[in-house]
Amino acid sequence: MNLHATNLKKASTWGLSFCASCMMSAALVYAQQPAQQSHPGLPAGPGRDTLIRVCSTCHSPENVIANGQDRAGWEDTINKMAGFGATGTDDEFTQILDYLVKNFPAGGPVNVNKATSAQLQSGLGLTAAEADAVIAYRKKNGDFKTIDDLKKVPDLDAKKVDAKKDHLAF
Repeated sequence: MNLHATNLKKASTWGLSFCASCMMSAALVYAQQPAQQSHPGLPAGPGRDTLIRVCSTCHSPENVIANGQDRAGWEDTINKMAGFGATGTDDEFTQILDYLVKNFPAGGPVNVNKATSAQLQSGLGLTAAEADAVIAYRKKNGDFKTIDDLKKVPDLDAKKVDAKKDHLAF
């Protein structure tokens, strides 16, 4: 191997080590943040901090709750995540399961002031364009207070909003 290749290999190894070190440092800082401040959209209750600790090693816990599910659905999701490498004890996974079943049941209301595009699509049956329009309007004009405020979003089908009025939260 020539000197250039050796230096390139060393730089590449150093870069990977540095990147891994940065990721570990960021994870430690993230884990030390108070849970309530780091995820204000998650309701307080038993299992919340466990969900944040276990799930946030790979993604934001808010990703977990895009769609409400029944107990069997949440069990399947947790098993899938464990298969992808999520680590926790049986007790921790049970705490997470109980928390999710209680706070994010199937068919639960969609908070239009906090929902992601995916949550608006799945929970309210909006198209991707409609969901994105809701988010853009919300960012520009602030939180929605009533269903009539939501109907002011350009290119949003008011009939869809009326049909899902029992699934809306503000």
